[in-house]
Order: sequence, then structure tokens, then C-alpha cells
Amino acid sequence: MKAKHSIVALILLGIPACAPDAQTAHHPAYGPGQLAMSSHGMVVTASTLATGVGAAVLESGGNAIDAAVASAFALSVVEPSMSGLGGRTQILLRTPDGDFLGIDGTTEISRAFDPAHPPSDHPSRGYQTIATPGTVAALALALERYGTRSLSEILAPAIRLAEGGFTLPAEEAERIAGVADQLAEFEGSRRYFLKPDGTPHAGGERFVQADLGRALRAIADSGATVFYRGWIADSIAADMKRHGGLVTRSDLAQYEAKPARVVRGSYRGFDLVGTYLPASGATTIEALQILENFELESRVGGAEWVALTAQALLLSFEDRTREAAETILSKSWASERAAAIEDPASVAALQVANASPFDWEPAHTTHVSVADGQGVFVALTQSIGPTMGSRVAAPGLGFVYASTLGYLAPQPPGARPFSSQSPMIVTRNGQPRWVLGAAGARRIISSIVQVVSRLVDDNPSLADAMAGPRFHPTTNQLIVENRPGASWTAEELTGLRDFGFNVEARSFAAYFARLYAIEVDPERGGFIGVADPRWSGGARGVERQ
Repeated sequence: MKAKHSIVALILLGIPACAPDAQTAHHPAYGPGQLAMSSHGMVVTASTLATGVGAAVLESGGNAIDAAVASAFALSVVEPSMSGLGGRTQILLRTPDGDFLGIDGTTEISRAFDPAHPPSDHPSRGYQTIATPGTVAALALALERYGTRSLSEILAPAIRLAEGGFTLPAEEAERIAGVADQLAEFEGSRRYFLKPDGTPHAGGERFVQADLGRALRAIADSGATVFYRGWIADSIAADMKRHGGLVTRSDLAQYEAKPARVVRGSYRGFDLVGTYLPASGATTIEALQILENFELESRVGGAEWVALTAQALLLSFEDRTREAAETILSKSWASERAAAIEDPASVAALQVANASPFDWEPAHTTHVSVADGQGVFVALTQSIGPTMGSRVAAPGLGFVYASTLGYLAPQPPGARPFSSQSPMIVTRNGQPRWVLGAAGARRIISSIVQVVSRLVDDNPSLADAMAGPRFHPTTNQLIVENRPGASWTAEELTGLRDFGFNVEARSFAAYFARLYAIEVDPERGGFIGVADPRWSGGARGVERQ
């Protein structure tokens, strides 16, 4: 039976979710609210508002699933450029008994799709890039099976934020403004995300989404059924039919969130747990297992570490869909692949060999990491594709449809195209050590690999590991971070060029992915939450459960 405690009152009354001394930490790379410590539970998300929602759930006695689902629905309101009801979600959770389970809520290609005629004019936007959404089904299933609260209670904070409005953060306003011209092409998008004169909303303005609130209320009252088989499904299907979209009433009725295949590997005594395609947990694990063949303790943060890690990433990207999970997760395969990168002279050849028309993926996603005091841990990643997804908002419903067709690898009707989402839990001796995930397309994989390697091979704090400078290999470049507080030395860059890399330095911090992570303190048993310093976001602990 669902518990009946109220979580909305905590939020409406502004009661803090934990005592100040439990959530305050200091680090020069981080802004206020991006670091937190607690003995009883932790929530880390890409939005301080969504983090507060999840923390209030924990504070009122809910478990980590309750908090993660509440935060995810809140993100669909306060961060519509990154995720929403029209998107895709991957969930990895650990139960109090130590079992790992996954839920796949990836967008699914319509049965009406003809692979011989993919979208061509605008491959990442418009009605013909839209597939059947999975987020609502995934979140509702997670709550029903593993949560303790009712869907109506969990959705109440998101409804309040949609109907009552919130102060639009400057970063979110900038993202929406960056695609304002494309949003203006579609009726619903103009109505919901632009002012009557066609200009975008500015940061600091009150942002109200009444129709989204109405859709959320319907889901709260009737469950996910209303989205896939009720009046919301009717509205989606009619909108698609009017504008040449492919998603039908039948597609919606047939959609269901599925169990995700949980995959495992290890790295120097730490167990790695993720989810398989259409997520990329196996790819992340493979890259780390390739790295395990090299001594890195004295190299972390130097040119040799970058060169080895970059090559391991390129090989794992190549294997993502070419090899079976059993192959890429085996230590023998990792050893075989590692043999190909022992000679730095092979770097250039590897970059050419990995060329692919699908090397580019949009960099816009969001993530939620949650831990409670009951032994439940959640890593949840959700996305709508590029900024504002397909750029198409559903008239009368208030949310943006994800972009799926046209930029992801071609798949047949009914398939769920893969993405780089990689929610992950790292354990040691059966106990969770880190819970993490990221936003940023393939940079999700490269950033997680780098942070885990730093943590295991160099043993810094989680905050230091996440603040360190990052890099990302592409088919023809090694892109390195270069900004105050996170950059590579001239000597290291020279060394990378000597290894054969075509090095390009970039100062745009968010390019290198945005991680949201929790560390379980092995000595005191408490939690440390860290929101990536490269972007907005918040970490918040709870005083009690």
C-alpha cells in the first residue's frame, strides 16, 4: 500500500530538506548548491528546483524511486529544452536486497515509418522526426513497481511548477532562445515557448505552462493509460495526422516500458553496472575494461592517460552495435582490443577507422541520481534529443516531442534506436560506491569513463574527479577542455600531438558533458552529492527519512 505522507506541503511552505550544515560544502570549482553531504539521503539533478522536489520526497519518508520519479517529472517542467513527456528515459536502480533492475523507456519508431524514405529536409526537427514517447510509461512503471507513493502525490510538485510557474533560469532561457527561429515554425511551440510577438522569454521571468499542467493532472488522475490510450493519445494522434507525423493511435496503444537488460563488468576490483542497448552502459564498461590492461596510477591526468583513454573510447564506440554484449563485456575481448592501442602510433589510424555517419549525436539530455537511507539507489537519464527535441510542441498538451528519426542510426519500424544514455552504479564488495550519469551525447560515455578512472586510479574526492579537465575523441579530432580551472598544460598538449592526435581546444564547458553523481562514503556510510560545475544543477541531502 502506498504511504499517505504529504510531500507537497514541504515544498509549498519552503521547509528546507536538510539542515544547512548537512548540505554545505566548499570547493573553488563549484557554485552554491552544487555540493552536498548527508547521512540520510541525497538527490542530484540538473536543476535546483527538481533537486528540491526530490529531496522533499525523501524528507517526507519516500524512497529513492519516489524521489527520482518526482524529480524527473519536475525536470520535464523546469528544463523543457532537455527532457519532457514527449521524450525517452533509461532507469537503473538497486534495491535494498542488492538486486539491480533496469527500465527502458526509449522512443519507439512508428510502424508507419519507411526506412527507404527517412526525413531529409531537416533531419533533427519537424513532425517526421518524432517517434512514440516513452518517458511517461517508464516513470509510471518505476513508481508502480518500486515506489511507495501514489502517482498523483509524486506529480503534485511538477503540476504546481507548471501551473503556478517558476522563475526561468538564465541558462534555460538561453537554450530556448538559441532555437527560437525553429520553434516559431510550429504552432504549439510558438504558443508555449515564445511570447506573442515571437521573441523568447528572458531569464528571470515567470514561466507558466498551463496546458502542460493540465496534461500532468490527467496523468496524475488516470495514470500512464491516459497518455497512451486516453484523450492525450487521441490528441497526439490527431496532431500527427494533421501535420504528416508518423506516430499513430495504434503506436501509442502498443507502447510499453520494458525491462532493460542490466549489464555488468569490473574495473580494478570495482563492479560496474549499467544497461544495454538502446542505452550505452556496455560501451562505457567496455572502455574501462580496455583501460584496465594498462598501468594508470602514475599517469592519470597526463598526456599518456589521455592518449590511452581516447583510444579505448574510440574502440568501444566502434563496437557499440557491431559486437554482441557477451563479446564486448568479456575481459578477453578487452585484452584483445587493448593490444591495438599499445603503440601510440596507431592513434591516427584508429581515428580514421572509426569514421561513421552517425558520429554526431545531439548533446542535450538530463540526469537524476538519488540515494536513500533504505539502500535504494537510482540512476535515471532522460532526453528529447537536441535542444527542444523535434522543436514541435503538442498543441493543447504543452510538451515538446523528442527528435528520434533522422539523426540516430537507422532502424526498422517498431525498433528503439540507441543513444549514449549511460546511467551507472559502481559497487565494491557488493556495496554501492558511486551512482552517476550525464548529459552530452557521446561525451556522456567519455566523461563517465574519465571520472571513474580518476576515482579508481588516482583516488581524489568526487568533487575533484568531476572538476578535472576533460577531453573527447571524435573520428578526426581529440577535443580537449581549455577554460580557467580546467585545462591541459602546453606540455601535455604537445605530447598528445606527438602521439598523432589532431588536438582542438574548446572553452565551452558544457560540451564536455554534465555529470550528476553521488558518492557513498565507505567509512561513515553517508552520501556526498556533486552536480557538475560545468553547468547549472543542484545537490541536496536530507536530514532524516
